[in-house]
Amino acid sequence: MRRFEEAQGALEGIFSDAAGIRHMHHGDCVSGEFGLERDELKRCCITGIGPERSEVGMELALRCSEAGEKLLIIDMTGDYVGLVSYIPSLRVYRAGRNFQANPFSASRKGFPELIAAAVQAVLKTTRSERTYLERALLLSLSQGKDSPKPSDLLERLLQIEAEAHPRQGQNIDSLRNALWELQDFDRLIPQEAHIPALIDLSKLSSIRVCRLAAIDLFLNIGTFDVTGVVIDPADRIFAKDAPEELSEALESSADELARKGALLIIAASTMSPMPRWITDTLTSEIRCRSVLYDRNQTSKRKLERTDSCGSCSCVAQELLLLISRYSDETRPVRIRRTGFKPVGDEEIEMHMRSLGEGFEMRRESEKRATLLEKIFADRTMHQTAKELMAMIRGGRVPVDAVSKQRSGTLKRVVRMLSRHFLIIEFADGNGTNWYRLTKAGERALDEEEGEDEGEVRV
Repeated sequence: MRRFEEAQGALEGIFSDAAGIRHMHHGDCVSGEFGLERDELKRCCITGIGPERSEVGMELALRCSEAGEKLLIIDMTGDYVGLVSYIPSLRVYRAGRNFQANPFSASRKGFPELIAAAVQAVLKTTRSERTYLERALLLSLSQGKDSPKPSDLLERLLQIEAEAHPRQGQNIDSLRNALWELQDFDRLIPQEAHIPALIDLSKLSSIRVCRLAAIDLFLNIGTFDVTGVVIDPADRIFAKDAPEELSEALESSADELARKGALLIIAASTMSPMPRWITDTLTSEIRCRSVLYDRNQTSKRKLERTDSCGSCSCVAQELLLLISRYSDETRPVRIRRTGFKPVGDEEIEMHMRSLGEGFEMRRESEKRATLLEKIFADRTMHQTAKELMAMIRGGRVPVDAVSKQRSGTLKRVVRMLSRHFLIIEFADGNGTNWYRLTKAGERALDEEEGEDEGEVRV
């Protein structure tokens, strides 16, 4: 009786009337619809590699929208903007351009513990560094800044370093260096997202920045009036190696969506990096892959998946293998192909203006400042730093050789590079001290070399 009532409550128009999809055999037509009830989308996962996964996610989001669902799409691929051609009410928000993305705020869930845990998960900071970030957030709050920017936190860490034990200076410097990667959050934009909304995080400076923004959005998903959430790729938010407190908070946000009856549709290349609280509670899974089927097989025989077939009775078809957790049955379906087209900034701008909102187009002439440019405003010091770091990476540079130089510029550069944890000193077996680049220093030098080639490597 309960299954009958659930079927009666399924939304009309979202999926095919023929929800029961048969197994394929010769003479059968593959279903043109998903064949899923709404309850089977309470926690649905789309897996696959390549553009087909995004196409399936967009198609499913389009069906949900047609059925009246209020969607929030967290897009880290940049593929989903094609939906604006088919969902007239969909608003596009691009982080850093017309949407506020600042996880370092007292208004965010779990301030400051969860914020520091999210940074630890994304930047792989240590437990000690995480503690100092929590202190910096609390210090900013006590000084009247309830939404500090990363640049504000760098200043607070300097205050903490002045009062800390000298042995802790390296941990604080390492954290300050890590926070330089989050400068995208410095730009404050007073913009509120209106549902249905597509939040495009793909234009942020790095995957790490993108991932932190996505985690923050999902932790605070309760602030949005939604009946469905689409996330692609989801493994940037949900990961097995996340700190325990963060994983529990993400699970709590997902459970809150389930209690409200909202849909959660996630997409990833595979479910292997997902935590068990996701994989064990899926209501359905859609696998994007190709299958072969036998013309002579009966509907009771199981479909076999293979890459090639020597029998002339086998015909290759590009299908979706859908696994319903309710029925534990694998069913092949072929969805309709809408043919989503790429959408440019100009089209998005016109679309947003038609909805009464603005959209700032990216200026191609914009040049992002490198880490060394931010540290060294003086061009001479900047050039000296770049040349010294190249020498350190290219061979052994002894500490004594640098300290004996008369150049005050060189000595100031060395102090700044050491302070920002871009270079460190180490002793060899003979007791001689040498300079070495840290991993952050390697990235900073790669960024400089990428600038010389007209391309910034993040």
